[in-house]
Amino acid sequence: MEILAFGKSSGRAVEAYGSVGVTAQALIRGDAVAVTVLHVAAGGEVGRHPAPMDQLLLVTSGHGAVQAGGGAWEGISAGQAVVWRAGEEHTTKAVDEITAVVVEMPDLPLASR
Repeated sequence: MEILAFGKSSGRAVEAYGSVGVTAQALIRGDAVAVTVLHVAAGGEVGRHPAPMDQLLLVTSGHGAVQAGGGAWEGISAGQAVVWRAGEEHTTKAVDEITAVVVEMPDLPLASR
């Protein structure tokens, strides 16, 4: 058994793409999948960037808004997730502090609804 820490103090600050108030803690890194825990401070933002591969953002606490391409901002909160496909420009901002799990993999298979 191995216990992994993923609190804000365990992560590294992310400033790429003009991100503000973001920390990230990588949990899994492989050729086929990456899993990271993100913390976005209230008022913080993950800067606009293209998804390097399909990406699932699963919000576990807090709320904010997400945007893809030049589309409208859409609210997102704990208990919701958003998927961006490879190459899709996107950004996330937090109203209240957001904690989210990010899963990245090629051709992310979503379960049937």
